[in-house]
Amino acid sequence: MKLKITTTHHAGLLQGVSDMDEAILVVRNLRKYFPVKGIFFTKGYIRAVDKISFTVPKGSTLALVGESGSGKSTVGRLVLRLIEPDDGEILFDGVDVRKLKNGKLLEFRRRTSIVFQDPYSSLNPRMTIYDIMKEPIETHGIDVGDEEEYIVKLLERVGLGREHLHRFPHEFSGGQRQRIAIARALALKPDLIVLDEPTSSLDVSVQAQILNILRELQEYYKLTYLFITHDLGVVRYIASRVAVMYLGKIVEISDTESIFNSSYHPYTKMLLSSIPVPDPKIARVREKIKLVGEPPSPLNPPPGCRFHPRCPYAIDVCRKEEPPIIDIEKNHVVSCWLYTKR
Repeated sequence: MKLKITTTHHAGLLQGVSDMDEAILVVRNLRKYFPVKGIFFTKGYIRAVDKISFTVPKGSTLALVGESGSGKSTVGRLVLRLIEPDDGEILFDGVDVRKLKNGKLLEFRRRTSIVFQDPYSSLNPRMTIYDIMKEPIETHGIDVGDEEEYIVKLLERVGLGREHLHRFPHEFSGGQRQRIAIARALALKPDLIVLDEPTSSLDVSVQAQILNILRELQEYYKLTYLFITHDLGVVRYIASRVAVMYLGKIVEISDTESIFNSSYHPYTKMLLSSIPVPDPKIARVREKIKLVGEPPSPLNPPPGCRFHPRCPYAIDVCRKEEPPIIDIEKNHVVSCWLYTKR
């Protein structure tokens, strides 16, 4: 296989869209450092997101995958400007989100939404479901006709109904609360929804129901998802493309099937080898990658490739220089020295 090193450290990660006009979301060199305060001075910075780039085509699902602390949720919040980035570009429908103000920013807020991980804390316990649902509609002044009927239809889309309108969040199970959160995210008819581990706190059977709902809603409303998760089993079911993050960096991006059938980065292979296999015969012969130690601190990441202290295939250059982005094949890029021609 012919390997090609891209001319910059980030151009390759913008691949995956044949025409950039098809991308509803384009992220370039996004960076976010959080200061760690001492008593008298700043002790350092947590490099939560460190110059990452990716695109999300309209109507598709990009899954952002990685361990806890890899920076996935921070990326979701940066994309929606819930927190401000330190550097980089966020283009939504060709417009730089960082430059939006007043009415333009409000319009961006209407066209985007988020579903948080914890359905127990994301709903106001003092408000009924009807009040929770109508709040964003009235805040943005959206004309939906008969408000109550509109809200009932949204609830029915996620498997609830009119009888749930005037109940409070504590009267619902975790799965039902997450359905309500999804319905609320749909209230303003958004184009992009960030799903921040929406199934991780739910039972497996409930997870499947929520994923089915998300797929049906995406098809019906032509939605675009940025799906943040650490569960690769979920990823295969819902995502069209996958971006793998490690310690603030994206290390591999490709189509979902390509990631599962022919991944390249050692970290991606480790994540895949950790997925349980129900057949013990297959489990015994499957390649497993054993890692040493814990992830380094984002406050003081190692030089070179950030994965090298735990990588069983690390070579000398991995410890000294940050790897470039390599074009492995069409729409498949990886950041790893093992695939360069040195």
